[in-house]
Amino acid sequence: MVRKNQKLIIFFALICLPAFVISSPDLLKLNGITPCWPVIWLLPFSLKNSPFKACISSILLGILIDSFTIEKVSYIPSLFLLSLVWSQYALHNKKIDLFFNIGLMAIFGTAFVGISIWIQNIFLYSALRNNWFHSWSIYVTLSEIIITGLVAPFFSSWLLITYNKN
Repeated sequence: MVRKNQKLIIFFALICLPAFVISSPDLLKLNGITPCWPVIWLLPFSLKNSPFKACISSILLGILIDSFTIEKVSYIPSLFLLSLVWSQYALHNKKIDLFFNIGLMAIFGTAFVGISIWIQNIFLYSALRNNWFHSWSIYVTLSEIIITGLVAPFFSSWLLITYNKN
């Protein structure tokens, strides 16, 4: 019965991720910018699974998130590297109990994803000369880091507790 409930919760979390990406509640926005939902979902999954499973899930998650965007930039490289780092961290440090550790890891992950997308935009569109682009990118990245850092401890901890019950 517990195993069936856990699978139901994990399935519910997988369904909620695209729903949160498409229509994030206004309560979870900061100046119209939503949290980085792929990082919030990938963090507990990478901490509780092997590097191979974490990498496969990050690629699939990146494909899912890229299907919502029209841009040429991709989430796949940054999510792939984050899943490798977090799964290796979990292999060496088996105990992750603190609420703030998850938030801090989500902050660094969101910063990495934001900077990765920023760098991809610079190389693809040669936007290095446009100052307006850089001020807008800094604003979006900082807002996304702040809101993800506030939201991630709640959602990622809940998913981590669900994975721990296995």
